[in-house]
Amino acid sequence: MTCRIPALILASIISLAARPQQSPTGAALPNPEEFVNAVYPTIVDSSFQQYYLVIGTDSCRFLKYDYDEWIKYHLREPLSFTIMNELSQKVYLSRYPYFWKQARLQKAVCITRKQADSLLEDKKDVVFSFSLPQFTDNGEYAVIDLNLLCGARCGQSITCIFRLTTTGEWKLVGRNINWTSF
Repeated sequence: MTCRIPALILASIISLAARPQQSPTGAALPNPEEFVNAVYPTIVDSSFQQYYLVIGTDSCRFLKYDYDEWIKYHLREPLSFTIMNELSQKVYLSRYPYFWKQARLQKAVCITRKQADSLLEDKKDVVFSFSLPQFTDNGEYAVIDLNLLCGARCGQSITCIFRLTTTGEWKLVGRNINWTSF
């Protein structure tokens, strides 16, 4: 019986991850694939007919942040400390695995990490890996890591904060380059 308890807990966590998130007001938040479809032009060249996306999500680096540094260098519009803390807390609490749903993604071709390694060996392709997006309770802000890999020692990782506009589009309001190597 004791062996089944961890399996049941894991199954519960995975089923909760698959459910659509809702804000306290009852408004449905976008599912992760809808969000990625809306923001991928921020990092993926829009001339690409398709892009390769590692099927499993990465961890978001927005666990800890320096508010003064973000305000001074990385934000395109003012963001309150409260919003930044809420996003950081959401990232901290969401450390469960998530696998992208290929059928819901518009231009992404989901691949395994092993397939990504094979593509990157030739140095002809670019592969992306994204963290699971996290949203504020009211659904107005989201944070995600967008990673571009172009070889064993070639790539870039960016933490992006988006705001939902009144027209329903996600606007990039903050961008921090975590690392880069080309």
